[in-house]
Formats: sequence, C-alpha cells, structure tokens
Amino acid sequence: MFDFGFDQAAGLRAETARASGPSVMPVASPAQPARAYELLCTLAAHLTALGREVVIIDATASETPVRRGNDGAHLGLLHAMHDPSICGLARSGGGVDWLVMPGALGMQALQQTALASGGAVALSRLLAPFGPRALVLLFAPPQGLASLLQGLPARALVPVLPQPQASIDAYGALKLLHAAGISPVLAPLDLSPTPETAPLRQVVDTVADCARRYLDLSVDAWPLNTWGLRVQESALTRCDPRADAHRNLWLPQFSAPQAGRAATAHTSWS
Repeated sequence: MFDFGFDQAAGLRAETARASGPSVMPVASPAQPARAYELLCTLAAHLTALGREVVIIDATASETPVRRGNDGAHLGLLHAMHDPSICGLARSGGGVDWLVMPGALGMQALQQTALASGGAVALSRLLAPFGPRALVLLFAPPQGLASLLQGLPARALVPVLPQPQASIDAYGALKLLHAAGISPVLAPLDLSPTPETAPLRQVVDTVADCARRYLDLSVDAWPLNTWGLRVQESALTRCDPRADAHRNLWLPQFSAPQAGRAATAHTSWS
C-alpha cells in the first residue's frame, strides 16, 4: 500500500502540468488544523521544487470582513474572488516561498455556488484570481470539501498525523469524502521504518483496514517523498473546452494519479 512505482515519464508529465493553468488539490483539515501546518508546508516545498507557484488557502481561518488597504497584507480568498482587478496571484513578496491566504468566508461562498450551479462553476470561481502556474492547496474541513466537490473526479489528501486524534480524524474524513464520490488518499507525514514512526504506521494500517471493512474502500497511502509529483498529477485542472465540448471541464491532470528538495518556510497563519 505504501510503495507505488513511478514510470519514467513522470517527470515529463510534471513539466506539462506547469503550463496547463491553475490547479487545485483539496487537503482535509483535522479537528485541530494547526497540527497539519507542518504537513502543508512540506507539501508546498515539494511542489515549489517542481516549479509550481504554490498557494495555500486556509479555509479554517477567516478573512477580515473588510480588506484594509491594497498592499496584499490582508488579502483573503473572499476578497480575491470579489475583486475582478485581482488576477495572476501566485507568490507573495518578502522572500516567502508560497502565498498563504485565509479562506473560511470564501469557502462558504464557494459552497453556495456549488449548491446553486455545481462544483465545476465553483472551482472556476475559486481559481479565477490565480496565475497559470499556481497550484492551490485548499485546506478545509472534509464536510466543506465534500459539498464543494461532489460529483467531480477529485482526489483529496487526508493527513495522518502523530497525535491521539489521528485515526478518528482520518477515518471520519475518508467516510465523508468517499460518500461524496471523492477519492481520498492518506498522507502520513513520515512512514520511515523506524521505532519512532511505528505508532503512525499503526494508525495508517488501522484506518485503511476500517475503510476496507466498513466502507468497502481500498485507500492509497502516499509516501512523503512522492507527494510533489503525485499531487501535481492528481490536482484538478480545467481542460480546454475546445478539445471536447461535451467533456467534463474539470479532470485530474493525468488519468493515472498513482503513477525534491525540502525547504523551510516561515509563514504567518491567519
């Protein structure tokens, strides 16, 4: 379950993904969202090493009701979606490797859009402010992701963290996402074969076994060193509507999603 091979074209496919427009990868937040920030930064570092402009939308943190000034310091997802002059967002200034935006209010607006017009329209609205090389990590509660992405061919990362609540959080997220037709993937922060990681490996095994027994779901677990390429391949990206007018406009970048450097980033979580 923990060791999938890559074919030799994986790097070429990653290069292709850079030029295909902004993409989004859902990441389910645990009950204590701050515990997953290290995982998000690690994933962002892997994607940055592959040449993507990473944006983390933290839908567990609320935007300020009124944006103060136009310098970007208080920019949240809702502000960006409501201001048509904002476009091409990708990387924040000040030497920070990726942009972090609060997005709880924006996420609520997107859920309303999905309810009224469908998930494809909601995702178009989500990605409208971002540049073509942006890869958005949408960090949100699994309930919100399920309502936003229902009916779309989406994969979603489910963090598995070294904490007592981990198995409950991970299994609950799997259940909600699977019920919405989304394909969840377990993302344990470290599964190296050491005594220190044995409890985390046990949590992953337990969650996967429960998914098989009670959900009839065979769930993948992605090793840490494969996150960048796997996420880049599995992120939802808008297809060219001219290619096939009847095709769903939102698909993973490649049909086989199971087919860097580590960086330290100092970011402010709103």
